[in-house]
Amino acid sequence: MSRLDINIRRLEAQRACLNLAAESIGDLPGPVFELGLGNGRTYDHLRAILPGREIFVFEREVAAHPDCIPDSGHLHRGDFHDTLPAAAARFTGQVALVHAEIGSTNLERDATLAAFVAGHLPVL
Repeated sequence: MSRLDINIRRLEAQRACLNLAAESIGDLPGPVFELGLGNGRTYDHLRAILPGREIFVFEREVAAHPDCIPDSGHLHRGDFHDTLPAAAARFTGQVALVHAEIGSTNLERDATLAAFVAGHLPVL
């Protein structure tokens, strides 16, 4: 399988998972947390499938397409270690969905970050 085919399958799977997640929280109130903005594709898709729902984005360094950058009230700029704990305390019991796309090619660093994030999500 070519790298292009692998990427297409990954994106199709990601879209299917996001669509299922959006359907699953349909009657559940509360905002969505998007951990990692990247170029904004996922954030843009979440806006399309969850119209009217607040989406709070956490990103260390914003480099997204200009149309895919949330307003300053919904964008938490900085390292997760600095931004996530306060947001988790503020939104405890309110967040309907957390989407995290924060991996890299450094498995050790990713495992450490995943453990931190898991321990600092808002309690439902």
